[in-house]
Amino acid sequence: MKRLQEKLQHKYALSEKGAKDMLKAFVSVTISDLVLMLPVWMLYFLVKDYLEGTMAGRGVFYIVGCLLCLAAIAVTTFIQYNTTFLATYVESGVRRITLAEQLRKIPLSFFGKKDLSDLTSTIMADCATMETASSHFIPELAGSCISTAIIAIGTLFLNWKMAIAALWVLPVSFLIVGCSGKVQKGLGKKQMKLKMVCADGIQECLETVRDLRANNAQKEYMDGLEGKIRAVEKHAVVTELGTAVFVGSAQMILKLGIATVALVGGKLLIGGEIDILTFFVFLLLVSRMYDPMQVALQNLAAIISTDVQCDRLDEILSHDIQTGATTMEPDGYDIEFSHVGFSYDSQDDVLKDVTFIAKQGEVTALIGPSGGGKACTL
Repeated sequence: MKRLQEKLQHKYALSEKGAKDMLKAFVSVTISDLVLMLPVWMLYFLVKDYLEGTMAGRGVFYIVGCLLCLAAIAVTTFIQYNTTFLATYVESGVRRITLAEQLRKIPLSFFGKKDLSDLTSTIMADCATMETASSHFIPELAGSCISTAIIAIGTLFLNWKMAIAALWVLPVSFLIVGCSGKVQKGLGKKQMKLKMVCADGIQECLETVRDLRANNAQKEYMDGLEGKIRAVEKHAVVTELGTAVFVGSAQMILKLGIATVALVGGKLLIGGEIDILTFFVFLLLVSRMYDPMQVALQNLAAIISTDVQCDRLDEILSHDIQTGATTMEPDGYDIEFSHVGFSYDSQDDVLKDVTFIAKQGEVTALIGPSGGGKACTL
């Protein structure tokens, strides 16, 4: 558990508390998904009683069961909200403060490799992206996978042939989206590069707007800036399309599970290997189980696409900081001027034979008429 917590910290730029909160979010989402299966089992008992003719006197059971299901769903949803959204917003503030402190302490050589737009709007956009991933994508994906695995194990005990017919599509679908990681990361890096070029162009326009007007270069510059904006828009479409191809294909494969359950179940039902109730239960399970899996596939693609932002934030947080004392306690640092002179050329002396001592811990003022050479002394 400790190793998983450290991995989450490093991967998603989390604090120690943020990693613990994310693990709690995994558990809460898993429980919430499992609780959502309770209505399915209530329907199972209802159909079972109807087929067996034992509906009489069961009304109280179903009324109480429905109320308990609603209460359980409400409680688990409330807990899930607190462990995902609220915890994420708190961690987002911690992440931003930590980044600011890290940027304050890392060597100046790091900033020589970055431009202004990269260190302002782009990093803040990375933080916003990670905030969305931490509240919507990562816990939902982990919870869906864990809850589905638990349900899948249960179906194997119910009927292993029907379970295989229902579950074979899950690893295939996730494999399709997982294999898109390299493509998505490449598209994401290019998209980030185009965004920074566009941000640089906007920043340059704001800083040089007077010069552009003075030289009548507004139209030429704005045409170039519009080209950068259009490049970002076009590549965004390509990026979304690249992701949609893999996710859409995986979701189509996932839908085949319903067909295989129907075909295998029909064959087993005709052969007398299962009864109509078991067939009905599996149809209910796959209809309920595949819905969160479709969302999980989208979340997986979204998490893969955030790898670029994760790497950028990790580069800052993992960079070595400057070491040294945090307080300055100088001792014996008097500034002494001894017979100092200064001139702009060899003939006109601005300063001549200036001698004084600016002692440590005292305020020293240079007083004189305008043009007397005070600035030259400084």
